[in-house]
Amino acid sequence: MALSASYGELRPDHFHAGLDFKTEQRCGLPVYAVQDGYVSRIGVKQYGYGNCLYVTHPGSGYTTVYAHLDAFNDKITDWVTKYQYKHKQAQFNAYLPDSVMWVKQGEVIAISGNTGSSGGPHLHFEVRETDSQYPIDPQRFYKVPDTIRPKFHMIGLRPMDSTGVVANQCVFKSYNTWQQEAGNYLASAVEAWGKVGLEFKAYDYMNGQSNIYGLKSLQVLVDDVLLFTFRIDRFSFDLDKAINAFIDYEEWITEKELFMCTFKPQYQPMNMFSWHGDGCVNIQEERDYRVKAIAKDYAGNTSVLNFVIKGKKMERPLMCAPVGELFQVKLANFFQQDSVTVQVPRRAVYNDFYFRYATSVDTTLQKKVYSLHNNTVPLHKAGYFKLPIESDTLQNKKQYYVAYKSPKGAWGHVSATYANGCMEGKLRKLGDYTILVDSVAPKVTLLSKSSTKLVLRLSDELTGISAYNTYVDGKWVP
Repeated sequence: MALSASYGELRPDHFHAGLDFKTEQRCGLPVYAVQDGYVSRIGVKQYGYGNCLYVTHPGSGYTTVYAHLDAFNDKITDWVTKYQYKHKQAQFNAYLPDSVMWVKQGEVIAISGNTGSSGGPHLHFEVRETDSQYPIDPQRFYKVPDTIRPKFHMIGLRPMDSTGVVANQCVFKSYNTWQQEAGNYLASAVEAWGKVGLEFKAYDYMNGQSNIYGLKSLQVLVDDVLLFTFRIDRFSFDLDKAINAFIDYEEWITEKELFMCTFKPQYQPMNMFSWHGDGCVNIQEERDYRVKAIAKDYAGNTSVLNFVIKGKKMERPLMCAPVGELFQVKLANFFQQDSVTVQVPRRAVYNDFYFRYATSVDTTLQKKVYSLHNNTVPLHKAGYFKLPIESDTLQNKKQYYVAYKSPKGAWGHVSATYANGCMEGKLRKLGDYTILVDSVAPKVTLLSKSSTKLVLRLSDELTGISAYNTYVDGKWVP
């Protein structure tokens, strides 16, 4: 039994909800129902979980999930085909009552695959509480060989509020760690003053595997006082995006480094964390502050990191003064300038921040760019934006579209609608936006054909495929 991913791993915008079982880098292995139950949900999607089955087990109160499947067994495939023809939907997500399809423990319900948003053949497996649909740790039931301790890779210190200074600067600083002996790690002493937040980059490892995995728990003590605790046993998908208040989102966006923040955000709706006060270290004396971090994995293997913060009085640089309009967690925030409107609802961000607006010109696109702050501040829920069209000359207004600039610099399509010379839509991310035109139809390319099979490619360079239907002799087929 080998895993490519563990429960609770840190992922962009979410915690990993299950176990990813390795399938020998191939598709086609049999997938068995783990208990008697009924098929309560079936998904067939191009992205996400791809071909996916949910089996509810009334006897235990759990629902199990099997994702990225290559194909279903014959009776499930027959149901899927009938559903597709009836609703004329090739892709769907359907909920089934307990009267439709029961399976027995050990029954082959599917074969493993690589469908949906999958980076390689594997089985994604979840155990959920049926009533709440909260995913829990499947390793309660399935023990994976693991005698390897977690490893600390880096520590980070972030100056907080208007007082924090680290090494004479008011910016995030990171430092490498090293292993003194098995399970014991050290880091160099760091000079700081004022209020400072601590961050840690640490992963788990398993026997015979090259993958990295998530921690089960992390504790931080300063001068033997427990400052922070994280432990993941279950969570709500509705609040899952709040992982962005746990990781250092700015470091993730700019450096692709995953640091876990142990200081308390102003808004954190998930209940897997606890803090002493605000979780910060308030350095007001010129002395050594002793920091200890304890990381554990799902098998109970433990590693400890010790280092010292040296309290040293230092001035905070003037360049650290905030600029912009204050957006607050507890308020509905509104900004309007140059016919641009931005609304961020209450509890849509995790910490107060100073919103900055600017415009520029993308020389490649020859288009005006609207900078709605920057992409290093995450949103917990969507706001609203309205952007003016520079030259509203198109007859077909649907050809206008809004594009968002990714951290890698690529412009991607964002859902928005035309309204009186402007484009408006849901603001899901802060950052750079522009308005472009898509007047090019999608393409359909025949890749191959035989007496029993046609392979087609649907493609669109700008805004993507919103919907498609296929017909043979005028009749719809999935």
